[in-house]
Amino acid sequence: MADKPCYNIAVIFPDWYSFLLNLMDRLLEIRGIREHCHFRNFIHTDFNEPVEFPQGYQPDAILCSFDNDQFDAPWLKELALPVVNIFACLRSDHAQVLVRQESTATLICEHFSALGYEEIGMLDTEHPLDYHPVQDCLRAECERRHIPFWSMTLPEGIRAGSFQEFEREVPELREKLLGLEKRTGVYTSHDMRGRLFADFCTAYDVRVPEQVGILGRFDSINARLCTPELSSIVMPTQEIAEKAIQLLVRLVEGSHEGSSRVEVDASEIRVRESTVGESNPDMVVLKARAMIRDNACRGLTVDELTQSLPLARSTFEKRYRALLGSSPAQDIRQLRAEKARRLLLTTSRTLEQIASAVGFNDARPFVVFFKREAGMTPGEFRKKYES
Repeated sequence: MADKPCYNIAVIFPDWYSFLLNLMDRLLEIRGIREHCHFRNFIHTDFNEPVEFPQGYQPDAILCSFDNDQFDAPWLKELALPVVNIFACLRSDHAQVLVRQESTATLICEHFSALGYEEIGMLDTEHPLDYHPVQDCLRAECERRHIPFWSMTLPEGIRAGSFQEFEREVPELREKLLGLEKRTGVYTSHDMRGRLFADFCTAYDVRVPEQVGILGRFDSINARLCTPELSSIVMPTQEIAEKAIQLLVRLVEGSHEGSSRVEVDASEIRVRESTVGESNPDMVVLKARAMIRDNACRGLTVDELTQSLPLARSTFEKRYRALLGSSPAQDIRQLRAEKARRLLLTTSRTLEQIASAVGFNDARPFVVFFKREAGMTPGEFRKKYES
């Protein structure tokens, strides 16, 4: 971003919930971003009403998160500024960066199928235009795999400690739970709902995960404050942040090349007891995944990993792929590449220093590795964000 003018970016969010907080943390870590973008935050819940900017403040662009199907936000269009919205909606009056819903559906199906669940359910959120993209993709994916599927919609805003509202708002949910004949995996759209659903299951003596497995999204603190702890889809906040600021700056500079709708894939589930259980043999795989997270950038190899496990390497790799959707080697490479990308973006370290930080004794094999993983050399990657 060298020799670029400084842009005023208004960040307009309805709240600082965990996904948005993590996303902005990743965005602000991008090397040099604060030298060329000044951010000012505005909390705004009713997007049909204009944001009141301070006197004398004029943003060059807006990064926001709001449901364009629920809010027309005419004032936002009247500003005639570049806008990037990171909320998935049917109508898109502005440029968007969002998670590809098909990738979420595939991740859900693969996770529950690998763990032996015979049926998949979803607790979706009511939408003013009856727009349910993940539900539609999940239904199609289940049909393709011949897995029985059902869904129920709930109002947004049911808070912690209010699981009794499930009974009032969706009375058929209790009947569905008590009438289950197959082991069922339930995707709950977000961790708060997963936490409430776990309480709901406990109230009716439905055992988690023996009878019902629960999968949330965002991997927020609510996933850890659940009993049992909640498996949760990890949002690709680093990639969303990078794509969003790239798109926003491109629009500010008047370039209309490329798509105004950018999609990234969901690819990771933080697996916990709500879908696996404490005594399940697959806990060996989960412990191995934790070892990979802790040691990938220290040069860990799959051979070293399997030496500490009570499974043959072939058995372990087969079960690992079935449970997590990737191989141990892929995850080791991904973690090393992610850390390298982060250090290239957020620090001025040399290639030798970054190579050492991700487990290489020499910069030359690191450059080969990074180009294979990122499609460009470390120098090209760093220059892309400085130019």
